[in-house]
Amino acid sequence: MASKLQIHKPYVLHALPRPLDRPEGPGRYHASEVFGQKQGSKRRKRPETAVAIDGVGMYLYDTLSSQAVTSYLVSPRSVFTCPPYSLRWRLSSQKTAMRYTYISILTQDSTSSNHEIKLFKEELSGSASTTSAPVSRTIRCDSTIVYIFATSPRNSHTTLPKDNSPNHALVAVAADGTILCLDGESLEERWRMAPSFLSKDLLLDSKSGLRVDFAQSTSAADVVDGMFGGKDELFGVFQEKVHREGFNPDFLIVISSHDQPRTNCPRHLHILALPSESEARRANKEDIIPIFAAPLPTEANGSRLQLDIRSGTLQMLSDGLLATYVFTNGIPRLENKLQVPALASFIRLSKTSVLTSATDSFSVYNPIYRSLQATTSINSEADSGDLGACEFVTYFAGRDIAIGLRGANLVAVQIEAPKNRISKRRAEGLLTDAIRRGISREKSCQKRTKGEFAVSAVLAETLPGSLADSDSPEWEAEVAQADEVLDRDDLRAWEEFLAKIFKLETRPSPADAEKAALVNGDTVAANLPEWKWPSSAAHYARVDRRWVFYAISRVFTWEDRENGPTAAPLACRLAESNVLNYLVDAGHLSTSNLKSAFRDEVRELDDADNIIGEAVPLLLAEVDPTMELLLGYLSSTQLGPTELVSAIKVLLRSLDLFEDSSKIQNLRLRDTVEPSQDQDNAVNMELDRAEEELQITEHYLDGHRARGLGVAFSKLAVCPALSTVQSLRRLFKPEETIGLMNVLRAELIKDGWTTRYLDRTGIDQDEIEAPPDGSIQLIADLMSRCIDSVGLGGWMASDTMLANAGSQEDSADFFSQFQAEISVALEGIMEAVRLQGTLAEAVNYARKARKALADSAKGKATSVQLTKELPLGLKTDAKISLERVRSGGEVVPRSSRQIGHFVSKKRGIYSVHRISEETLLGGTGATVVQEAR
Repeated sequence: MASKLQIHKPYVLHALPRPLDRPEGPGRYHASEVFGQKQGSKRRKRPETAVAIDGVGMYLYDTLSSQAVTSYLVSPRSVFTCPPYSLRWRLSSQKTAMRYTYISILTQDSTSSNHEIKLFKEELSGSASTTSAPVSRTIRCDSTIVYIFATSPRNSHTTLPKDNSPNHALVAVAADGTILCLDGESLEERWRMAPSFLSKDLLLDSKSGLRVDFAQSTSAADVVDGMFGGKDELFGVFQEKVHREGFNPDFLIVISSHDQPRTNCPRHLHILALPSESEARRANKEDIIPIFAAPLPTEANGSRLQLDIRSGTLQMLSDGLLATYVFTNGIPRLENKLQVPALASFIRLSKTSVLTSATDSFSVYNPIYRSLQATTSINSEADSGDLGACEFVTYFAGRDIAIGLRGANLVAVQIEAPKNRISKRRAEGLLTDAIRRGISREKSCQKRTKGEFAVSAVLAETLPGSLADSDSPEWEAEVAQADEVLDRDDLRAWEEFLAKIFKLETRPSPADAEKAALVNGDTVAANLPEWKWPSSAAHYARVDRRWVFYAISRVFTWEDRENGPTAAPLACRLAESNVLNYLVDAGHLSTSNLKSAFRDEVRELDDADNIIGEAVPLLLAEVDPTMELLLGYLSSTQLGPTELVSAIKVLLRSLDLFEDSSKIQNLRLRDTVEPSQDQDNAVNMELDRAEEELQITEHYLDGHRARGLGVAFSKLAVCPALSTVQSLRRLFKPEETIGLMNVLRAELIKDGWTTRYLDRTGIDQDEIEAPPDGSIQLIADLMSRCIDSVGLGGWMASDTMLANAGSQEDSADFFSQFQAEISVALEGIMEAVRLQGTLAEAVNYARKARKALADSAKGKATSVQLTKELPLGLKTDAKISLERVRSGGEVVPRSSRQIGHFVSKKRGIYSVHRISEETLLGGTGATVVQEAR
């Protein structure tokens, strides 16, 4: 799983002055972005924030240094109607810059109220700045101004004026739909559009009550690429083609609604083109151009809206429901819905990430897969009073910082990208980033009916706690509760507690007085519940890893190796517990998990992987002599060479396929005195009893052991050869490795790979079941690794062992058997070479014919003639094309004489080829080749 995002604790950039109260309510803050533009370049966002405070003034703050850049005071009776707009303009040939800051205020007195727009112009030259007298203009408008912005400078690609000003215009949008254009320097009104202009194309019965809910300025190229998929054919009102580096006029996006909502009267999206200089000159007037108008879905009634023009995405928030709409050819389409309780504010980070704010936390959600990517809580104890949720203002993608207003503070939220992210701005929107981080889906948020699709249980569950949260109070409280139950030796309550943690059901088990479990040397009645094991292995993946490590540390104990370096460090504390079976079946007993569970104990061990890998199979075989537990461990756990070799050694010893080294040592040290008759009788009686017990259980034991060896051999074959050889040398003695080779030889005989050479008569070859082709490769790889592990000096170990054991005949037969096997192997190699020479041409033709058949099925041209019979001499002739290309590029048919000429060139010197009519018409036709002798 990819590493997740991290949200740092928000910090205060600057404490803002308290606003003065309005006559109709408390004062407010209005914040906006700050833009900068260089002559000849496009407008960019600066790392600054403009904040307007009712009755106080307007302040500009630098985000990086957390310092106030400048401020402009207003009258205490002034109330801001919309966020301010600030533009920093600089010429390419000069070092000086001009800052234009526009505000819209409502000045109220005892008799009347005036709508007023002010301009604060400041000249910046190095460290000094010169502020001109503010320009103020009273606006005749029946409604308040809700949005202001400056258009692009008209002289960015033309001759500069004498005063070096950008010569831009200021556009103001009123709440009732009135649009005004003012001069950027003198604030003189240039033109005005009535509210009826927005509603004349909507075909409504009444044009009154229009209300502007959202407005945003952009460029024509962004609208074409983001909302219309690059198709500017819809913009037939322009004489020039829209281009990002060429003709790119200013656009205005407006979302309107009605004061009294009615049925069949949804919100509408308006795309308006502001008049450019050429358009105004041609029409001999300045007029706004309607480009596109479309209704939004009826459910698009969010109180907070955010529109990303470049990607064509509109997001709305209403009552904790975040809806995302995508524009296709200008038509909005609902893409997804995200229901998050107590959601107050949001800001778009990327297509797949949204930063949200609640009263007590910040979170990053993926609206596509409805997953929680990161979250952090707000330290409310350090806050004085209830500051509420954070109102986001802007997001700086280059620095991964979001700016917002929370109470009377301007705060910043740092979002740290994952450490494994290749590109800094790559969105974490993959499905793998959403697995086990999903949030619950409300029925009202489903885009389809329940019968059309089933909600994934994996994505619907929240992400379990990570290892970084191991010190959280909730985790420590649950661990203390579980340890308290375990310390009381109440295994039943402890297993029921862990069953809930592992999301498994339990059913009561009747008390059995005779059944007991050994726990810490004390006999305790094992009245344990029965667990209902899941039917799918996917259930085991949806478990918090911290509880897996906890269960391992409680079921197993790590003992100091006081009895010597060969003593096993692991011991099983709860051998009869269902938790042990769960860890084995789920595959959690891997070496990495055991190291994490006992990280304090293995910190000083250099070979911890080898020690744990060797000890776990021995411990499981000791706990369950039937080898069923070891079989589950081999089947479900991801194992390395050390664990597999150790398990194979345990299984081979349990099957008595080679003797224990202690028994061999006793044979070497025995004296020459013959055993007495009484000792022989006692030994025979013990063997008889053991044989009776073995007959009872061999049916169950042999199946588990044989399956365990098969699984271990299959997994060991895919392990790296070098590590496998090292594990064999470390865990197996030379004589034990030779015993393993004998087991592999027996597998060859059992599968029938050597039956032909060992028993040529008496066995019907048709009765032998053909083994899978992969088995011979698996056995050969394992035998090769065994040979490498023994080495040159280890081949005499078996002879020495047999000689010391007193079996001279077996010692003498060892090399004769070895020589016979080498002779059989050489015979097989010689026969394989002979078969290869006989069948090589037929196999080569079959390979080419198969490829040609596959190409012909795909409609590709083939050069092999496909026939039901093998061609004479097993030669495949390429077809001769029936057409040729002349020097001028003309394609003409090839003559019969030319076809015959090419056919004769393909024949050998001493061969005769009969050219038939089919040959001339079909290119090659049926050919008969006779070798002249």
